[in-house]
Amino acid sequence: MDKEGIEVTPPKHKNEDESPRISEANPTQQQQTQKQLSASESDAYHQMHLREIVEMVAESLPVTIVMSLFTIWALFSDDIRLAATDVEADDGFEGVISCAFFLFLIEIIAASYYKDGYLNLPKLTPEPHESFMDAVYRLCNIGSFYFWLDCIATASLIFEIHWIIGDAVETDDQSSLKSARAGRASRAGARAGRIVRLVRMVKLYKYFKTQAKNDESALMHSTSFESGVVAQSRRETKIEKREESTEVDLSNLAAESHVGAAMSDLTTRRVIVLVLVMLIAIPLMSYSTSDFAPSFGTQMVQRMAKENTSSPGEYNDGLLIAISNLERNLDVVKLSINDDVYIHRKGRLDSLRSSELVEYEFTGKAVTPSGDVMKVKTVGVFDKQDTSRSTAEFGIYMTIFILFLLVVGTYFFSSDVNRLVIIPIEKMVSLVQQISKNPLGVEYKMLGEDDGFLEGMETTLLLQTITKIGGLMRVGFGEAGASVIAKNLGESEDHKLNLMGSGNLIHSIFGFCDVRNFTDTTECLQEEVMLFVNRIAHILHGIVVQCSGSANKNIGDAFLLTWKIDESFSPSEVSFLADQALLAFCKALIELCRYQDFVCNFSIAATNRLYKRFPGYKVRIGSGLHVGWAIEGAIGSNMKIDASYLSPHVNMSEYLESSTKAYGVPLLMSEAFFRLLSPHANKFCRQVDRIKRNDAEEPFGLFTYDADLNYEFAEDQKLKEGPSNRVLHDARRKSVAISGSLTVSPALVGGLPSQTSSSDIKGRPKLKKRKSTRDIEAQEKAEATEKESEQDNKPNVVIPPYKESVWETDADLMKLRHLVNDAFRSLWKEGMAAYIKGDWQKARDIFHETMRSSNAQDGPSKFLIKVIDEHGGTAPHDWQGYRQDS
Repeated sequence: MDKEGIEVTPPKHKNEDESPRISEANPTQQQQTQKQLSASESDAYHQMHLREIVEMVAESLPVTIVMSLFTIWALFSDDIRLAATDVEADDGFEGVISCAFFLFLIEIIAASYYKDGYLNLPKLTPEPHESFMDAVYRLCNIGSFYFWLDCIATASLIFEIHWIIGDAVETDDQSSLKSARAGRASRAGARAGRIVRLVRMVKLYKYFKTQAKNDESALMHSTSFESGVVAQSRRETKIEKREESTEVDLSNLAAESHVGAAMSDLTTRRVIVLVLVMLIAIPLMSYSTSDFAPSFGTQMVQRMAKENTSSPGEYNDGLLIAISNLERNLDVVKLSINDDVYIHRKGRLDSLRSSELVEYEFTGKAVTPSGDVMKVKTVGVFDKQDTSRSTAEFGIYMTIFILFLLVVGTYFFSSDVNRLVIIPIEKMVSLVQQISKNPLGVEYKMLGEDDGFLEGMETTLLLQTITKIGGLMRVGFGEAGASVIAKNLGESEDHKLNLMGSGNLIHSIFGFCDVRNFTDTTECLQEEVMLFVNRIAHILHGIVVQCSGSANKNIGDAFLLTWKIDESFSPSEVSFLADQALLAFCKALIELCRYQDFVCNFSIAATNRLYKRFPGYKVRIGSGLHVGWAIEGAIGSNMKIDASYLSPHVNMSEYLESSTKAYGVPLLMSEAFFRLLSPHANKFCRQVDRIKRNDAEEPFGLFTYDADLNYEFAEDQKLKEGPSNRVLHDARRKSVAISGSLTVSPALVGGLPSQTSSSDIKGRPKLKKRKSTRDIEAQEKAEATEKESEQDNKPNVVIPPYKESVWETDADLMKLRHLVNDAFRSLWKEGMAAYIKGDWQKARDIFHETMRSSNAQDGPSKFLIKVIDEHGGTAPHDWQGYRQDS
């Protein structure tokens, strides 16, 4: 607060005498200010609320339908009345058109009240540095384009309401054809003005289209939700949310972008103006003929009457002949000379409308035989109902043609712009919106010419750029960075990046993988180590994603993988997810063995270096699985960020992976993760130890899934027998043989994950032989072919949807654990129980038995025998059922 002291509590360091005076004045000022603010806020609120109510009513579906029907009626009613009905129906037509007139008038008033920019009253306050012409333009800028069109269309209805303008018989006092053409032009302009009101039909069309799309979306959602088994359906729903989020929200399909709406509005305005100008100008510039027979006949009667003033009319042969010819050849309903009526067909006259009658009046002077001047006035009224009906029918056709002209003109004027500019821009904006909602669920695909994206167009370049940037963001940030992308694209203010926000607490299963002997492999492969790592990632990530997980971080030789656990998941769903995580790692071990040739498909030189150091090299990974909480978010600064997880549970998964080397197994699981597994999965796992890392942690068990990585899994024949692979493998084998690398025995090829060290190679003989020209050409051809076939030879590993029965029916999983049967597990369980209990002598005997049954290949048995032997074969005196491991 300022020094005037609106605060109730006196400010510090103030004079004590001032405080009472300030505190006395402030409440009154506050009350007055609050009353003024509350009154103005209340008025503004009521005004806004009233505008919302008026807009809601005016834009509602019933009102839109009623106004559209009245608009169509106003277009055709007068022509239908004249073409198909008699004078008795005029009162009904006039009543309906009167209702339409007042409804249109009310609509204009309501739109002027609630629709911004419709009435568009000028600002009376002059702008700074405003010129005189600018001021005139500002004051004259009243009403929008559509406001004046609505006013013209509504005002044109007045000419059809006879109780406002009265009845009139069309007269022809020998006016020029120019006036007739001007009349036709004004009527055509009025009709076109009413046609413009049909713009409201677009709103009606969009409403029904949106409703239909909403119904279809709701039906599809309910159908997909109700199908399938409950546990798996809810699990699959989580996976499918990403795919569903990529689809455009169907309820918003009718909404146009700002650019599209502005462009459509401008195009529509130009077409409307063009049609109006054409309809008004064409009649003015066209030549037309009129029927002069009624006028000539009436004029002939007038001449006969003037020239025979000396004789009475009944004896005037010329006058009688003129009247007879007029009655016989024309539809005359009344003829009078001065006060004498010669023809009067009263019944016919009363049955015709005023617009269906045409009256000709001629006035002249004649000199009687006595020398007096006599005024002679001849009036002829003719029936033109047939002409009126033909004109009305033509008016109906004309109205339909104008409608067609507006629609087709608007379409052709805007179609190319929409196809080449507006639609591509809207689709790019839609893509950005989808990325902001769910960056991981967008399917980045290039649209074709049918979508307006032509080769070489700037919009195509923009879409390609957005697609690449979106794909790079998805790959670079991963699932942990989805919230960062969404926040910055959808919620950031002032168009600035906001990367320093707080993280989110999540619960997840964490999997950590590490490639064995990566440092030595890097030295051998050098620049081709990227191919090596990416091929492993291609297989590993592909399997993890199909098993409902996601790849988070790549750290050179290591990969962090996650399976998020939603708070809404039931225990059965969490178990379902844990089974998939274990399945992903088991399948990764299998597929890396199966596609050994794909992963190790390097140049001749790199292959030679690798197999020199590691004869019979096989790709091996170690993995750890754990479950717990973590903080998800962006880590770094505005210069560089990484989206990842911070948690001791992430470190635990890394610890488990590093421990696999000691236990001689490719996979270790924590007890917390093991407890999540379903009985179908955990029956094939076994506990290998129970440890405590530090005083802050509770003891926990270590578990593994037995895997024999020496088993030869059949490779995909398409990859194995491809022509490029055959050339490469033959060339490499020949190169290794020439360079002195030795063929490796089956025992070495099928060894445990640890590879042969470089020191074992030194004592082996080397064969020196110069490469022939044919060998060099074979190498060059193989390396050239390798680049061309790299993309085609990537394995496509497909994991079927998870079922709990997969552990007992999948052939690969059974082959992976084929060395460990139920008898082995039962014996091992007995030995592990004795180990934890402290009966290490019994445990040691059992572990020796498991070693013998596994041909001395069981890593956990080796490790625990070593631990027992290090303690003299007996448990420590302070043994509490777990081993201290720091």
